[in-house]
Amino acid sequence: MNENLHKKHTSERTLFRFFRLNKWSLLIAAVAIAFILIGLLRANGDEVKTLLMKAINICMECIGIG
Repeated sequence: MNENLHKKHTSERTLFRFFRLNKWSLLIAAVAIAFILIGLLRANGDEVKTLLMKAINICMECIGIG
């Protein structure tokens, strides 16, 4: 019984240590995921199509085709 309690305490301590050491990385990842979801929810078909056409035109102008 005491050994199982020790394992549980050790794993909780390890998880807490992981979050403490990586708090900024986790925060940045959470913010990035939130912005991606907001962008996906905002986008409609016309906006995505317009953005893609502008990107294609810029690429074609850079390599001298368009």
